[in-house]
Parts: sequence; C-alpha cells; structure tokens
Amino acid sequence: MLAPVFMKYLDTNNEELKKGDIINLHQTVNGQNMFVVLNTEPLDVRYAHDLQRVYEYDKEEMLAPSRFTGDVDWEIVNNVYQFIFVNSF
Repeated sequence: MLAPVFMKYLDTNNEELKKGDIINLHQTVNGQNMFVVLNTEPLDVRYAHDLQRVYEYDKEEMLAPSRFTGDVDWEIVNNVYQFIFVNSF
C-alpha cells in the first residue's frame, strides 16, 4: 500500500507552513488579510479575527503560486503556539 502524499506549502520567504502559523495574504478576502492555519493535513484555515470562522474558499488555491507570475504571494508572520508560549512568561 502506498503512503499518502502530503502537500508542502512554502511562503514567499521559502518557509514551510506549519500548524498554528499566522499568514498574511497581502490581499484582502472579505476585508481580512490575516489567517491562521489550525492544521496542514487536512488543511484547516481560519480567519485570524474570528477563529471559529472557517476560510470558505479554495484553501489550496489560496496557498498556490500565482497563475500569472508564478510567485507565492502569502507570508508566514507568526505562529499562535510560539506567540502564546513567548507571551506567557
């Protein structure tokens, strides 16, 4: 039996997307540009201002390189778990 193949997502700085990452899309979706990745497999993306609100559009397309330039337009700006840990002391 073959092992499942998991997608690896790299941001504009070539950083690999991880569970808990806060990403900036550098464009707005429903007035928001910051999102939190709660899980990478399966991909679970939420609005940073309301973690109960699931990103309702194609998450794979959101993280894919631009169809026009081939560039990745989103950037990892923080991680909620690191943020909580650092600010808890």
